[in-house]
Amino acid sequence: MSGKDLSCLADSAVAAQVLHMMKTKKSHNILSLRILLALVIVLIEVVFINSLASAGMEFILSSVVVTIALLIQLRFGVRPNAASPADIVVFIFNWLFLDLAPKVQLMDMPQRLINTSSVTVDGVALTNVICALFMIAFTLLYEFLSRRSENRPPADFRASGSVPDDDDDDGSVPDEGRQGFTAVAVGLALAVCLVVVAVAAPRAYAMVGNSESATPASLIMVRFLLFLPSATLLILLNETVRSGRKVLFSRVCVLLLLLVLVMITENPYTEKRNAIGPIYIALLLVLFQNWFAVLGRRLLLLVSGMVLVFPAISIFTHNHDQTLSGLSLSQFSDEIADHYFSINYDSWANIYTAVEIVKVHGMQWGHQLLGALLFFVPSSVWSGKPLATGIFLAQYLIANYSMWFTNLSAPLVAEGYLDFGPGGVIAYAAVMAWFVVLLNRLAQRRSGWVAFPMAIYASVFSMIILRGSLMIALGFAGAAFLAFCFASALLSSRLGERRRVGRRMGARPTMVS
Repeated sequence: MSGKDLSCLADSAVAAQVLHMMKTKKSHNILSLRILLALVIVLIEVVFINSLASAGMEFILSSVVVTIALLIQLRFGVRPNAASPADIVVFIFNWLFLDLAPKVQLMDMPQRLINTSSVTVDGVALTNVICALFMIAFTLLYEFLSRRSENRPPADFRASGSVPDDDDDDGSVPDEGRQGFTAVAVGLALAVCLVVVAVAAPRAYAMVGNSESATPASLIMVRFLLFLPSATLLILLNETVRSGRKVLFSRVCVLLLLLVLVMITENPYTEKRNAIGPIYIALLLVLFQNWFAVLGRRLLLLVSGMVLVFPAISIFTHNHDQTLSGLSLSQFSDEIADHYFSINYDSWANIYTAVEIVKVHGMQWGHQLLGALLFFVPSSVWSGKPLATGIFLAQYLIANYSMWFTNLSAPLVAEGYLDFGPGGVIAYAAVMAWFVVLLNRLAQRRSGWVAFPMAIYASVFSMIILRGSLMIALGFAGAAFLAFCFASALLSSRLGERRRVGRRMGARPTMVS
């Protein structure tokens, strides 16, 4: 073996050792954050058991089962190599809405739930077991489907017959081979967004304070038309970051103008947190996608955002007259402390109510699911259309307890149990696991620029799907999907390129002697 070969071999060994050290360091960072979260979860469980030890063995054991299921999901249901943060969102929902919030609320009001329902030991135990069943079923099926998905390349690689390089696994490597957007297409998309905001935004501001439920017309205006600037910005931002081409001053101006349009259409004055949260979190994850490719950073962003930031901004979303100048740090801290006692965290209580309804009236056998899948059919056409499950639960609480309004959540767990019992909970967990794997594969696709931002947005939006109602969530998701498709079609048009090709074809051919 020559000296040159030995030198190359030594360099390769050093590079491999450095890569191994980097991976080991990354694994340690992820592990340390997971251990910290696990310690917090266990500490809350210890405080809860100490506070309600006299409630009964069934009460305590069912709570321990939820904690164990949550820790299993944290270990196996949050994957370091996932291309999207969807599995993190599922874990955060299960932790905040099905574990932390109900324990805090029960310690404060052990005889009465946040949705005015009365507490029974059997009801609490069964509700906890159902929540744990959802967590375990999701974790096992997600792990199984993820392992199967890892054994085959994404669809666009199979179609081209090529195999992705190991360096491209996280989807963060710029792909200069893809065609970028033409200036004419970007200008067209920007012009459409300007017209849409000019026409639709004044009406959206006029509707502030209107408590009417979502209708097909409001879905078209709010979730499609007014979401169009957000979809356009996410797609264009992704192309700018990943194309590897020089960023021109004109492109920066377009991005900033689109950001202004997004701030006009998506803000605490016109929207609730569950609508604006996915947009701004998705913008951060797309803009800094290379930095957030590490699981620990994504986990830190989403946990801090949903545990601290979302409760804090409810000061503005629930009080449109509030200004920054009139705020103090104590107001923010008080809002965060009191937030988990509010009706916003009624998911576990509404699962409890769903269990009670099934016990008293029996299962719905897909009635609620049919209404959710056919959300686009107006009630005027379908006179027997089911109510959104949140309204269905609220009407039961109004008739039997002291609930006074119908704007309640209906978690996916409650949807499944109402329609099909424990089998429905497992089935809905399986669908959710499949959906998360689908988003991971979508985020890895290299064909086009819309796949990654749409997967990122859908990942954060899955919090709304998990919280429900499913009928309303599917309506919002459908409108957002159409906005992404329309924005992608505008940006991908080759209008300017066709004119350039036409001029080249019209030129006189070069004569070769």
